[in-house]
Amino acid sequence: MSKTINISLPAELVKKIDEAAKSNYASRSDFIRESIVMRLKGQHLVDEWGDEGHWETIVDFRDEGHPDGIPAEEVIALLEKLERNDRQKRQTTRKTIR
Repeated sequence: MSKTINISLPAELVKKIDEAAKSNYASRSDFIRESIVMRLKGQHLVDEWGDEGHWETIVDFRDEGHPDGIPAEEVIALLEKLERNDRQKRQTTRKTIR
């Protein structure tokens, strides 16, 4: 269950929050919520299911020439390309090991 709260923040801080949220493809609320959860959990990344761990960036879609977002079809195509490349690398590794 969620509960809505109101807080007052300086305009400059809200601007920085919005910039950070946008760069992480998150809403303002999601960004603030995640930041609070990270702080409460001792700076560890904890997702909505309570999982924590070390995360690695596999692909940054901003690098694909879409700094303001990317259509879902292109995301799917890029993920399929990554999967093909990964599959090829695994096959090459298996051949090398044998």
